[in-house]
Amino acid sequence: MLIGIDVGGTTTDAVLIRNGEVYSTAKVSTEPGNLLSSLLEALDAISRDIPPDQLERVVFSTTVITNLIAEGKTDRIAMLLIPGPGINPTSYTFPDSFYLKGAMDYRGREIQPLDEAEIRKTVVLIRELEFSRAAVVSKFGQRNPSHELRIEEIFREVYPDCKLELGHKVSGKLNFPRRIATTMLASATRESYQEFVEKIRKALKERNIRAPVYILKADGGTLPVEKSIEFPVETIFQALLPAQLEPLPLPRKGDIRGSGYRRDHHRPCVNPFRQASSGF
Repeated sequence: MLIGIDVGGTTTDAVLIRNGEVYSTAKVSTEPGNLLSSLLEALDAISRDIPPDQLERVVFSTTVITNLIAEGKTDRIAMLLIPGPGINPTSYTFPDSFYLKGAMDYRGREIQPLDEAEIRKTVVLIRELEFSRAAVVSKFGQRNPSHELRIEEIFREVYPDCKLELGHKVSGKLNFPRRIATTMLASATRESYQEFVEKIRKALKERNIRAPVYILKADGGTLPVEKSIEFPVETIFQALLPAQLEPLPLPRKGDIRGSGYRRDHHRPCVNPFRQASSGF
């Protein structure tokens, strides 16, 4: 049996899939200030009288990260950026940015060394400005992360209490501005999201549910809940996905087995809770 739960703005919907068919559904009101409560209420409604050991998978769709960003409840992040030659960094609009000397080329070869005195001065300033979090992103850091790693070492010496995020660990994409935004949001939301996941784990344990738990991603894939802590931004905008999948029906009695099409709708039968996780 599979359980899928979508936390929407007005209602939280749950579905129980048994032998590839919709077995039961549930709908509860969403509490905007307490999404976890809505999620667990829907879980209890759909799994009532179902032995926990019969559950094979639980998939959640949640707006936790989206809400944190939209409501401005994320922490401020000091962004240490190493743009190297090319576009004028002042054209970027990222808040609280500090631009540093140093550069790698597109093959990961160093073409300009770091200015460690400048870095230490910047880290001291970040500490004086009382930033609790910082992120380091270099343009070609995914090709050669040595500059980001060296800055991390300096942070550990000068400001060890600062929680640091490194761009090359968050994304391997070449798009520099997008990697900056992704790293900034990952740093800003990670702790709150981790707290949310821990509450889910505790609630499932209390209910003796030991089935694997997944989080729906915005691209239609699923991510193991443990992995989602490393990549919390993968869940941004995923609340829009269920609305796109909703018109695609699940198989019911009378469907044409094996063809992948329903006799009455002539559309592919899609089970979003069985989709494999896609690559980053």
